[in-house]
Amino acid sequence: MPPPGASDDEPIAPLEPAAAARPIAITDLVSFTPLVGELVVEPEGWGVVGTPTNFYATAETHTMEGELFGAPIEVRWTPSSYRFDYGDGTVEETSAAGAPWRGTEEAWTETTTSHTYATTDDVTASVTVIFTAEVSAGGGWFSVPGSLPVEAPPVGVKVFEVDTVLTDGDCLANPAAAGCG
Repeated sequence: MPPPGASDDEPIAPLEPAAAARPIAITDLVSFTPLVGELVVEPEGWGVVGTPTNFYATAETHTMEGELFGAPIEVRWTPSSYRFDYGDGTVEETSAAGAPWRGTEEAWTETTTSHTYATTDDVTASVTVIFTAEVSAGGGWFSVPGSLPVEAPPVGVKVFEVDTVLTDGDCLANPAAAGCG
């Protein structure tokens, strides 16, 4: 029996097999480079020998729109881990992005992503954020196998050595006071 709208005289075109759909790979998403944010060093890009210096990454989960294989899609990037390179030969990978110190009571305290330098140096620290991806073409989200490491811009860190000095009062107000010389 011919399909609806066809006559017995017309040849029926063979049905084309559905195009083989291959799974999306992380390498297919190169045009959707995730936003990596920045590496923050507390206090303000410097540290003190023997005292924790705080580091944290600002990368966040975000969604990008675009086209893949000629179809509109959304890509959701999620930071899954962070590789902190503290610039002195120490590299640590963690699932924690870290966080800023909250107020003066937390300053100079150890955090999950802090680092204590052993020597005075000018170093360059960096963080590589490892992202996982999910895609949606309007029918729901599905995971893309693999991960994509993206390095944030490196940050210079100046590491000082500090000696404490006892003084008799405020050295700025009275530079001749004991210990201010």
